[in-house]
Amino acid sequence: MSNKPLWNPSTELIDNSHITQFIYEVNQEFDLSIKKYSELHAWSISNIDHFWEKILSFSNIVYEGEFDQAIDDKSKMPGAEWFKGIKLNYAENLLKKNNKNPAIIFKSENGYKTILSWKDLNFNVAQISEWMKLNGINKGDRVAAYLPNLPETVIAYISTSTLGAIWSSCSPDFGTAGVIDRFSQISPKILFIGDKYFYNGKKINILERLPEIINKVPSIKKIVVVPYPGTEIEKKNIRIETYDWNKLIISKKKNKIQYVMSNFNDPLTILYSSGTTGKPKCICHGIGGVLLQHNKELQIHSDVKENDRVFYFTTCGWMMWNWLVGSLSAGATILLFD
Repeated sequence: MSNKPLWNPSTELIDNSHITQFIYEVNQEFDLSIKKYSELHAWSISNIDHFWEKILSFSNIVYEGEFDQAIDDKSKMPGAEWFKGIKLNYAENLLKKNNKNPAIIFKSENGYKTILSWKDLNFNVAQISEWMKLNGINKGDRVAAYLPNLPETVIAYISTSTLGAIWSSCSPDFGTAGVIDRFSQISPKILFIGDKYFYNGKKINILERLPEIINKVPSIKKIVVVPYPGTEIEKKNIRIETYDWNKLIISKKKNKIQYVMSNFNDPLTILYSSGTTGKPKCICHGIGGVLLQHNKELQIHSDVKENDRVFYFTTCGWMMWNWLVGSLSAGATILLFD
């Protein structure tokens, strides 16, 4: 077996990478002479405060206020508080751009393709977040989604975070029992649900599962039906009052996004364990922690830069979907394939 690497980055690629720039700035700021990755890693784990403060500034996270230290007590796990004193909004950090360049490129297995510009994304988030606010969603409320990997799912996620509300999602390949096991634990007020999805050429109805979900998760007061892109909405035999996503988006009123500021450690999303040992366990992820960790992985490790295109094959029932959406914080375009 050959030990020859399949690929090596060129000198030009290395010299222009984010990690090379990061090492340069660390050396300048802390009077060091780090030359390679292993040295940077060793410094990062022996200088936790300085490392994470540098990630915060290097990845251009938007926040207000001041902090005295990155972490209050390194001996607490869990329980340590990060960057006490600053406030931020997740959505504001993803919507730094508002131009006509592509923010989201979507393609489904049935061949339908659509592109949303940054301007489109900002507009749609403004419309959906305003509707949620008018329908009683406040900071700390939970919003659930039972959707395929669509641009609408990204819009609903970002819209939820503008309000300081907490997002949680399952993909349609989760059966009704799996959805109920998860959402019944978090008491969501609003449910975004798709009407259908496609798998291996077969159309699969999602809406027919709605009555059972509503019966078992009584906290849900408002339901928004999202039609599968490129198709007409299907509500056959569903006698539950719902809202049509398309009608919420085409509102003539052009709303302005109003970002609700939160503490660094406030919750952003609720994800779940696999459910192999009883019911899935809720795992809450903080706003600042998600931004900081995703920016580190995407910008430093993966060298994602503005106008790059990022693809990860995932559903919105897996944490890699949240990671993919986080690429917007770098000004990159995300590719969604359902």
